Amino acid sequence: METLHKGNAAVASAAMLDSTERRSREREGMAYGTRGEKCLRIFRQHTSKIEVPYTDEAYDMLIFWVCSQPFARSARTSLARIDLKSSAEPGSHAEKKALHYSPCNSRSYFWHKRRLFVFDRQRTLGEFGTAQEQAYISCFRRNPAVLRDLLDECRRYYLESVKNKTSVFKHQGDRWKASKTMAKRKMSTVIINTKLKEMLLSDVAEFLDPKTRTWYSRHSLPYQRGYLLHGPPGTGKSSLCLSIAGHFDLDVYVLTMSSLNDDNLKSLFAELPQHCIVLLEDVDATAVHREPNGNANASQSVNQNGPAAKKVSLSTLLNVLDGLASSEGRLLIMTTNYIERLDPALIRPGRVDMKLELYLADEDMINQLFHFVYNHPLKTNIPEDESERILHQPGQERVIEDCELLRLGQDFVAKVPKLEFSLAEILSFLLANKQSPRYAIANVVAWMEKLREERTNLTRTTSWALDENDGFRDH
Repeated sequence: METLHKGNAAVASAAMLDSTERRSREREGMAYGTRGEKCLRIFRQHTSKIEVPYTDEAYDMLIFWVCSQPFARSARTSLARIDLKSSAEPGSHAEKKALHYSPCNSRSYFWHKRRLFVFDRQRTLGEFGTAQEQAYISCFRRNPAVLRDLLDECRRYYLESVKNKTSVFKHQGDRWKASKTMAKRKMSTVIINTKLKEMLLSDVAEFLDPKTRTWYSRHSLPYQRGYLLHGPPGTGKSSLCLSIAGHFDLDVYVLTMSSLNDDNLKSLFAELPQHCIVLLEDVDATAVHREPNGNANASQSVNQNGPAAKKVSLSTLLNVLDGLASSEGRLLIMTTNYIERLDPALIRPGRVDMKLELYLADEDMINQLFHFVYNHPLKTNIPEDESERILHQPGQERVIEDCELLRLGQDFVAKVPKLEFSLAEILSFLLANKQSPRYAIANVVAWMEKLREERTNLTRTTSWALDENDGFRDH
């Protein structure tokens, strides 16, 4: 019994010691937890943080800068994407579609200018299964000026990379998103009527002059300008728009009306910057029209082959163009192949200030196009001995003297009838024969006959299809 009693006492003593140790450890844990919470609270009180939404252009600027930093390449969790904007040399297949990496769903610490920063980027699934991203940048300083300086550095780094380029924006829902950047197109490469080009450039330059904005404000007029470019396909309407953007260093915001509703359209116009170009291409196919009863308020689908769906109403479109909801400082450019199909209310003065008709190629434009193609020697990276061999191949010629090129241009113009072919059609033919202007002159008649035959066949096919559809409608 005595032995049993001693055993029970030992067990009780051990249990007491174990309980005491557990309580001690719990107290230490609580103290540790208290210290941890206190440190976290102090850290948060002394940390500045900025959120950069995915839908804003500042997000592209931040990510572009992050991808160029060493810490982005060493992140344990990264997002890999094809770098379609890389400037690889032609023929360098190894550099084609290069990959670039950026931290994703992780927190990255990095030093910059002797300060510690935290970059946090999270990807989540939205309501409809679409990927959404948010980025945060923070620093252990109570003054957020450090973060603002960093974001300003990202902005300047991004703008330097797109210098001499035109940025094109497209919409995702009710927000604008950068779609691509392209080299600025020079006005000299757009071949249209010279007087028409000079008139348009003069009008845009006057509108963008700061004195003009002051004049509009003093006269209580909305500071905005609208242009309608109309004419047959291939006459250079879209090219002219891009060249204007490049000439005046403006970004282009492209509207696709068929994918919008009234609320989206209002939000997009509210988000436009003060100086930009809003482009509505082929507005005859995408703009809404009045219903047969003349009601401009009913939203209806652009698709005329099916039932009407709720889209952008004509009244909303007209309101964002020149109503109370319209934005100031923007240039509106609409293009159409068929001006007669447009609603008169859409192109009345005040919404469209200048209508420019682009014609098929006349003698002067054909001559300009010929010299544009053949007046500049092709630049290649081919070695000198190899280029000498290539220049002697059939169908290719050495650089032609200016006086001879002038005579060849006259011969080409004499063979091509004016106002029958578009600039795009003629340019396509010349590019196929860019190595030899003489070969182009010798074959231009055969090319024109072939193109006329294709047009005739296309007209017959279209007419037959319409007759068949009319027959089905009768049933």
